[in-house]
Amino acid sequence: MTPSPTFPKRPRCKWILWCCFLLALSPWAQAQNFSWGSEVFSDLRDSEGEVLDGASFVFQLGAFESGFTPTSANVTDWETHWMVFDQAAYNEGLGYFTSTASMNADGTSSYQPGGGASFEGLTVYLWVYNNTTLSAGTEWFLGSVGAWGAFPTPDSECCGNSLPIEYSTSDLSGTDQPVWGSQGGNAGNGYYTVTGNHTLQTFSAVPEPSTMLLTALTGMLLAFRRKR
Repeated sequence: MTPSPTFPKRPRCKWILWCCFLLALSPWAQAQNFSWGSEVFSDLRDSEGEVLDGASFVFQLGAFESGFTPTSANVTDWETHWMVFDQAAYNEGLGYFTSTASMNADGTSSYQPGGGASFEGLTVYLWVYNNTTLSAGTEWFLGSVGAWGAFPTPDSECCGNSLPIEYSTSDLSGTDQPVWGSQGGNAGNGYYTVTGNHTLQTFSAVPEPSTMLLTALTGMLLAFRRKR
């Protein structure tokens, strides 16, 4: 009886396949994970003191392009220079927003796979809005938290064992001045009719007609007094 033919084993092929598998995992292994949002039952309000509408408001973690600093003087340019790192889901009933994301080995965000710029070294901002266009009814909160600092260099530890970086609105302190809106009663730029010691409050980007009229009347009264 003729024995069955045998073929030489090819351990080198198995080694090559294993290397390819490790290379495929390497971006994930070097990713830095983030967990961010607000605590349950946070006091999230708009410029009128109403609870933020879950169907209207967007919660984004991100940064502005290198060299651009958002101020009340360049609000029309914010959207152009804004880079979204991640967007959170908002539960209006329980009053909180939350999400998780990761930074790839090249500093880009998992929220924008296959493209985007690096976030490494850029200041972390929270932007809450119902419209990025400057118009009547637009509401914003834009703040940078000192405890958050800047986006780090991705963690290079093996296998993603490092704990995620956590960003929470509970990190906001009395020394953190929002660019727009209010947090904990610490107000930045914007327009509002009522306010308080809210966890976070958006302010109008454009003054209401009544506010504009009051401002105009005040200016006229001051001018009249100067003439007298």
